Amino acid sequence: MSQGKKEIIIAALIRKQLLVGELSIEENALLQEWLSVPENQEYYQKVIDLETFKSKERFYETVDADAAFQRIKDKIGFEDSPVISLFNYNNILKYAAVLLLFAGIASVFFYMNNDSISKNQEVVVKSIEPRYNHPTLVLADGTVVSLEPKKEKIVSKNGVISNVNQVLVYDAKALNGKVSTGENTLIVPIGGIYAVSLSDGTKVWLNSKSTLKYPVEFNGNTRNVTLEGEAYFEVSKNAHSPFTVKTKSGEVTVLGTHFNVSAYDEDRNFEATLAEGKVKVSGINKENQSVTLVPGQQARLRNNALIVAEVDPSAYTAWKDGKFYFENENLKNILTKMARWYNFNVKFEQKALEQIKFTGIVLKDEPIDHFLDIISKSSNVKYKITKINQTYEVTVSK
Repeated sequence: MSQGKKEIIIAALIRKQLLVGELSIEENALLQEWLSVPENQEYYQKVIDLETFKSKERFYETVDADAAFQRIKDKIGFEDSPVISLFNYNNILKYAAVLLLFAGIASVFFYMNNDSISKNQEVVVKSIEPRYNHPTLVLADGTVVSLEPKKEKIVSKNGVISNVNQVLVYDAKALNGKVSTGENTLIVPIGGIYAVSLSDGTKVWLNSKSTLKYPVEFNGNTRNVTLEGEAYFEVSKNAHSPFTVKTKSGEVTVLGTHFNVSAYDEDRNFEATLAEGKVKVSGINKENQSVTLVPGQQARLRNNALIVAEVDPSAYTAWKDGKFYFENENLKNILTKMARWYNFNVKFEQKALEQIKFTGIVLKDEPIDHFLDIISKSSNVKYKITKINQTYEVTVSK
């Protein structure tokens, strides 16, 4: 997606968030990724002054949206082409175009009209510092809450949620005996880790660039949550109510145990690693294959088949304790995982370099050059970190 198109979509999402008060999970994830850049956060705070925004919105009612959209397309050279999107792309662009003209949300026009910036000059930098980005909680009623440290208590119609030390805890007593059937969604952006204690006492750590959808209160004889990304679960035991983690690629069902699930879309694989207890892992495939794991085993979905391997669980759960732990893992997988924390793109000048194996532990609060220096010295490779506008890239070469 080009920079111009992305800025237009972000503009539309901010407009929808302020005036409608509800974004889909996918829309929130896209907005939070954009907000992971500090400069964007500053710009966002200036734009969301509600009174100013509403006055612009009233002006919008007098504007021909189709004509404004055409002017924007002409300005940025936006071509009409079929696009598969998570939401109605063309309609949302029309409203965003007007917002761009009158609210000034998209800085893309500044960049396009400034010769020195539009050249996208590449700058070599020494390192990338980890930056913690605040997660977002989408309540069952559609309210979007930024989980900043100062917001220690969240009050909603479904109860009270405490937010202390990067852990969400639900107060079941605050429901006053009422049964809630709504679902909340916790969205952790690039550069974040967050934990949530669910209504049954189950504790979940959510890794960077991950989303967890879960009921405000578990009811009936099942406990189901939906995961995109990676999470570590310590499930509260309940022999009468199995706990199931659903992903696009597979499911994990338990009564009470500790396990890790990794199901990032970009990885195109699914891994469930058991640290304690027993779990049943099911692949979403035509054969409806399933396996049962014991501690120290991992189920992997490869070529639509579940494979069980013996592993060290600590290598797959160290992330929740602020560490990268790699055991004989190739450099492509390593940098893909680290990119979710430091927010950069990866480029290998020779494909063979992707398969260099590495074992070691790296602290997540260290600048990335600390790790890259180790790789460079131990594997005889070179690296370069560049920055174009707000986008970092790590290039690995011989």
